[in-house]
Amino acid sequence: MTDNLLEVRHLNVVFKDRRRENHAVRDISFSIGREKVAIVGESGSGKSLTGRALLKLTPQGASVSAEKMWLGDTDLMNTSERGMRKIRGKRISMIMQDPKFSLNPLMRVGQQINEAYRTHFNVGEHAARAKTLLMLEAVNIRDPERVFRLYPHEISGGMGQRIMIAMMLIPEPDLIIADEPTSALDVTVRQQVLGVLDALLARRNTGLLFITHDLGLVAGFCDRVLVMYGGRILEEIAADRLHNARHPYTRALLASQPDLHRPVDMLAIPARDPAWLSGPVYRYGDAC
Repeated sequence: MTDNLLEVRHLNVVFKDRRRENHAVRDISFSIGREKVAIVGESGSGKSLTGRALLKLTPQGASVSAEKMWLGDTDLMNTSERGMRKIRGKRISMIMQDPKFSLNPLMRVGQQINEAYRTHFNVGEHAARAKTLLMLEAVNIRDPERVFRLYPHEISGGMGQRIMIAMMLIPEPDLIIADEPTSALDVTVRQQVLGVLDALLARRNTGLLFITHDLGLVAGFCDRVLVMYGGRILEEIAADRLHNARHPYTRALLASQPDLHRPVDMLAIPARDPAWLSGPVYRYGDAC
């Protein structure tokens, strides 16, 4: 693996009220190089909150702490909000789940991509427009001149997700956080969008943190998988070794997926053990 782009050690996100503390992310540690790393788990496991914590975009009332959270040589924990505005988009970009809610409905899509570029580069409108059209071509959008002028409600879901990819990649970031970027797409369009994203990541040597609940998807798309439950990382494993996962929770998630070659009357429901919240992290290659 190449040198790490991101190093996170003992990250915690806690919500407090008068009665109790809710540990939404519990003492997690991981690193990302110029590779594709997936975070998988059920809804509410802390996947998206982890991604937002890296960008310091957690909801109001969240308390974020970490022993270490470095992006290259930048200490994210001690970076001011002004400094984070320079990092967001330029060094770390985030592709949101559904373009219907992420794109500004009052602006043409081309203008929104333009804005993402000009925020971080001192260029004129003409140069930004030319760069935007090239980026639309790069994500396999036909007739980019026409699409440039469209509003978000005039585009399909697959096209909207490609536009989101173009918007997040045009500032040429080191790391992309993709939060369920294909969950609203059908299988065929999903594979097309992932193919576009994969090609652009390889061409630009960009790292990816891919947040999803789909173990089957990441097994063929990512390099490593982090399995989360209750705010904790329970297992870290190479994506192509996912079938060798050892943690009971990961095994249960795999068993709960439908298999056309092994049909069953009822899919397995993952059991849960409170001891997992304080147990060891399983890593592929560790002694059993």
